[in-house]
Amino acid sequence: MRRALSRLWRRAGTLAGLPAGVIALAATLIVAASTAPARAADPATEQPTFSRDIAPLVFTHCAACHRPGEVAPFSLLSYEDVKKRARQIAQVTADRYMPPWKSVEGHGRFVGERRLTPAQIDLIARWVSQGAPAGDPRELPAPPQFRDGWTLGEPDLVLTMPEPFEVPAEGPDVYRNFVLRLEVPHGKYLKALEYRPSNRRVVHHALFASDATGKARQEDEADPLPGAPSSLNIPGRLFPGSMSAWAPGREARPLPEGISMPWDNKHDLVLQLHLHPSGKPEVERSSIGFYWTDEPPRKSMLDVMMLDRNIDIPPGEANYKTRDEFTVPVEMEVLALFPHMHLLGRDFRITAVPPTGEPFSLIWINDWDFNWQSLYQCDPPVRLPAGTKVVLEGIHDNSAGNVRNPHNPPQRVTFGEQTANEMTAALIQLVPVHESDLPKMAEANKRRVISGITAK
Repeated sequence: MRRALSRLWRRAGTLAGLPAGVIALAATLIVAASTAPARAADPATEQPTFSRDIAPLVFTHCAACHRPGEVAPFSLLSYEDVKKRARQIAQVTADRYMPPWKSVEGHGRFVGERRLTPAQIDLIARWVSQGAPAGDPRELPAPPQFRDGWTLGEPDLVLTMPEPFEVPAEGPDVYRNFVLRLEVPHGKYLKALEYRPSNRRVVHHALFASDATGKARQEDEADPLPGAPSSLNIPGRLFPGSMSAWAPGREARPLPEGISMPWDNKHDLVLQLHLHPSGKPEVERSSIGFYWTDEPPRKSMLDVMMLDRNIDIPPGEANYKTRDEFTVPVEMEVLALFPHMHLLGRDFRITAVPPTGEPFSLIWINDWDFNWQSLYQCDPPVRLPAGTKVVLEGIHDNSAGNVRNPHNPPQRVTFGEQTANEMTAALIQLVPVHESDLPKMAEANKRRVISGITAK
């Protein structure tokens, strides 16, 4: 039964479509392993209750998405809402299909890991098996209070597309650049941005860049429709680190301590959207919230791209392997990793191979899900000795047995920009251990460096 339910959920669709299966319960079960109720039920003697044991978990770790106006299609701020989904919650947590934290334990440590402990899984199962009792209402914590709309709090500035863009019902995916005017006050630096699509059903991903040439604006103004046609190569320079992109499942995060982004008000902000037709006419009008800091960058950072372009997967191939690698010539630290594959992705791994000593894992995802593409911020940053080789390896499943395969029967799939194409890619955020080594790292990997910040 549990395996069947997990398979059903995998068939349920994409995050952008907000299905009542994956997304509804996915956000429901963002339950962190690090937090437990203040006085949980004694496993041997006490019956778990919603008020005392389950509500603190749900309120702390689920309600951020399961509340009015957020990504989940229903609220989980009451006992009644949780109880009617109790059996499903118990099944998918026992399978570890939920909560949606994809990295394998022991292969990197990351900020905000959403991983259930065996004790928490057992607590949920016992509560459900014993009838999901409400418990004493005097033990029920107050529902959490959230700032309206923005997960990082009220932005210092919100920019919205001047006009909505109409997405056709059918046809190929659409890449389009929209140019906005961003003005940052004197003495302020960019610390974070938060992207909010108006229609998650059609937004595959978003990228953010600075264009100093004016070319993107000219192309936008010359096109009669909002924005201008584009491709995977966004004009200008990509924003650094956590501000570079949005994809389903990727949380907004500020740049790490000591790192901020200077902004030239003469430049244009380019918002690139990858839009996927849903089967009916749709519209998208995105908004971006910006957050300032007074602190200039004290540390330098580079964003390095790993990408295997030589992808050509025969129909029926269930174990197609992809690979890329680069070497750090100087001591560097890994701040964060952003993995990316499409619908045929199954297994994703990045390994560090130092010049001496044993290789060690930076991240491993053994059940890739396109709907949950997180930015994995290392906790703490991971030191790479000079001469370390960083190796990316992926496995893709183009068989009929892959329930996420967009083709039935399976077809040949090659590298490309469309959702039905395939990729194995990673964006790795690196800082030099010694600032003086930054030019050497940048020169050695100049074809891979797509963004960065230089300390002042």
